[in-house]
Amino acid sequence: MITQLPIRAFAQSAMRATISRPIQRCLRMPKMTSSCRPSLLQHHIRQYSTPPPTTPPPSDLRSQFASSELPQQVPPSTQPTPKLSLRPYIYATIFLFLGLTAGQYTRLILAPPPLAPAGTKEDDRMVEYLTAQASKLPIVQSLSTDPAWTSHDAYTSLPVPERSARLTTGPLAGARALGGYQRIFQNAETGETVTVVWFGGAIAGWPGVTHGGVIATVMDESLGRCAIRQFPGKSGVTANLELNYLKPVVTNSFYVIRAVPEQGVTERKCWVQGRLETLEGRVCVESRALFVVPKKYVTRALKEF
Repeated sequence: MITQLPIRAFAQSAMRATISRPIQRCLRMPKMTSSCRPSLLQHHIRQYSTPPPTTPPPSDLRSQFASSELPQQVPPSTQPTPKLSLRPYIYATIFLFLGLTAGQYTRLILAPPPLAPAGTKEDDRMVEYLTAQASKLPIVQSLSTDPAWTSHDAYTSLPVPERSARLTTGPLAGARALGGYQRIFQNAETGETVTVVWFGGAIAGWPGVTHGGVIATVMDESLGRCAIRQFPGKSGVTANLELNYLKPVVTNSFYVIRAVPEQGVTERKCWVQGRLETLEGRVCVESRALFVVPKKYVTRALKEF
């Protein structure tokens, strides 16, 4: 036993030496130069894409949960409460009033109330009212007091039974049309004729505007009154009528028609110029007509036509 112990110890040390030599050979590395060491160190240093946190980490978990759960308290607002303004309500009231007024005015123009027929009590009262209003007009007062002018109401020379068969005294009678007021003034020296006429609301072609055909009818009769006074037989018919409409003639208004005979009047022909004016003198219609006395037909004399 004593002789075997050194052999075992020697054998174990030899085995350890043989095993450690290859390991040392594998672990041996070539010596680095001083120039290569910084590059390898830089290669092994980790690069971070995000900057390091600036705030220190919480001291414990309890403080971390407390800061995330508790909301921040907002101080109460110190601004004063705005006062209620009455300006929108005032504007709304004004626009409502203007809208209602404009609507009522438009309705009266586009759809006026029905007018009283001719011959009724309402129409008679309207004729009396228009006659009273016309007597206050300056042109009526001026011509009525001038001795050079004579005047009469239209159609007074026509018999009453015949009036219903005529256009101007039948369908166009009454204050709603041409029968409200129509006064004729005539000057014997100059031959001029002035007619003050009322255009009612029922003779409108466009809402609020007198029909052009009614205007032509009235101009024809007014210029005819001027022409027949130049003929010996006090009668004649229309041969030609020219009209130029310059401005609209509104309904429910007084107008003035002036007619003057041209020079060169004969026993059978007479040219007359005329115009329809407002009370202020603005010309709305210009006209020129030729009247003749028929040779083969006998017409009735019209004195106060």
